[in-house]
Amino acid sequence: MRSAIAISLLLAAGSHGFAQCTNYTITVGGGIFDFEIDWELVDDQGIVVASGFAPTVTNVCLPDGCYTMLMYDTFGDGWNGASYAIRVLPANTLVASGTLSAGGFGSSQVDLGGGCSGSGNCDLYTLTVTSGIFPTEISWNLIGGATIVATGFAPSAQVLCLDTGCYVMQLFDSFGDGWNGATWTITSSGGTVMGTGTLAAGSIGQASVDLGSTVPCSGGGGPVTASDCPDAVNVCTDYSFQIDPNGEGALYEIPPLGSLGNPDFIPGDAILSPWGSDNWGCLRNDELNSTWMVVNIWGGGSLEFTFGGLGTQAGFYDWIMYPYGPNACSSILNNQVAPIRCNWNGVAFGGTGLAATPPPGGDASNFEPPLNVLAGEQYLICFSNWSSVTTLVPLEFGGTAIVSCDEVVLPLELISFDAVVEQQSIRLRWRTASEQDVARFRILRSSDAEHWEELGTQEAVGNSHGMLDYSYLDMDPLFGRQYYQLLMEDLDGIGELSEMRWVHWRVIGAMVHPNPATDELWVRTRGGAIQVHDQTGRTVPVTVKQSLEEMILLAFDLIPGVYFVTIEQGDDLTWQRFLVR
Repeated sequence: MRSAIAISLLLAAGSHGFAQCTNYTITVGGGIFDFEIDWELVDDQGIVVASGFAPTVTNVCLPDGCYTMLMYDTFGDGWNGASYAIRVLPANTLVASGTLSAGGFGSSQVDLGGGCSGSGNCDLYTLTVTSGIFPTEISWNLIGGATIVATGFAPSAQVLCLDTGCYVMQLFDSFGDGWNGATWTITSSGGTVMGTGTLAAGSIGQASVDLGSTVPCSGGGGPVTASDCPDAVNVCTDYSFQIDPNGEGALYEIPPLGSLGNPDFIPGDAILSPWGSDNWGCLRNDELNSTWMVVNIWGGGSLEFTFGGLGTQAGFYDWIMYPYGPNACSSILNNQVAPIRCNWNGVAFGGTGLAATPPPGGDASNFEPPLNVLAGEQYLICFSNWSSVTTLVPLEFGGTAIVSCDEVVLPLELISFDAVVEQQSIRLRWRTASEQDVARFRILRSSDAEHWEELGTQEAVGNSHGMLDYSYLDMDPLFGRQYYQLLMEDLDGIGELSEMRWVHWRVIGAMVHPNPATDELWVRTRGGAIQVHDQTGRTVPVTVKQSLEEMILLAFDLIPGVYFVTIEQGDDLTWQRFLVR
């Protein structure tokens, strides 16, 4: 059964290193079971600059920067009253403090000398969370944009260096009865209260905090809902959106579990997903409190993303991902398209998404393999809020792919592109008027203009101001109508698709195609009876896989060699030799 487990993780971002250092003391301890405790202080590169156990007092000399205190408990029940405190010497002024309220791991931002500012508009603020009656039930996050800038438990007092802008204070209570008298307060270095509040009831709440923003702040940071596929929100960069128990909208698009559009994956059954993972999936509760979004690819590469990373996940964040196009919503609704990735969360912490390696604090059961994408492609995601929580969800992208809504422009002018039927092949011809840093042309083919295969590549000249002619020969055409496109790529891997061209192909002259063959052979019959023989005259087994007009497609499993196909029409007998390789 699913259980909501919250583990907060913070990676400090944006430090400023200096040649000189400042002296600090780090004091850890004061709890009932200090022998369970160990800790590490790491810089913004993940390098450990101090570590130890408890109780301990450590003296360090550190440059200004943005650090993270990583807190561990071997028994997994928090620090049991112990805390850490960092003081600057010789004034002995407290600059950071905190504790691990519950669980085996936690972290918090440590700002030394204003090093956590990313824009230069950094001001010092103190974030204080009081105990209340039941402090062990309390946890919280302070979010700026799509990033957690502070996280912790109660009681807590942290000095933070924050940019101007809008922030969201997320409040959590593990028992679900509010904070029972505990409060949070953010004050400026001059003592001005910038925000304060409490969680009056329930398990989750949030409040907006305005730190000198030039635009009005709201608690959401994004659209509240996009519950139907046609209302999907365009995602062009890292993004935060609010979720709530909004239902499934006016349409119920997700097909039944176990169908083409919503396959049923079970871990440990020795059957992997088409993309190679062995996690739960897809949307086992179908569409629940959904949010739809379209991810826009500007630069090709390996796409990775995380919903609810860095300790922000507040419930089970299930999702399913499809290719996006003009008919995507209707295709999903009519169960005509399969997902390319999906995940039904195994745990309710650490984030979920696509990753070659789960991020710090993440669990492998929540992550699927990265997706190789091309510039100009779009992908549709249905995010399902299984836990019916109301919270802010940060979406962060990684990998080598670039997500942006900027227009994809390739430094190439394509003048013409056509496909011409020849006797045993189809010739593709195209002409460019200018090229700048163009790497190659990928030749794509489809039988239905939706599902494409790559036939091959043609290297480009690369740089030219004159007209250039290219051609490619498809020696193994599909019978009937087929479509072609060029994917034109530059040296950075950014690509652009040409317009489609289609031709209708049929065997002309020769009775069999292709020749040589491997496991399939088209034969022009004109209504006659067909047999296949080896070189000794022995009839070999074949299967009629498809019949189309005067052509049939034979399927076979023959050893390499020479064979003969014979067609008997009344008193007429014709034959054709072909090679199996």
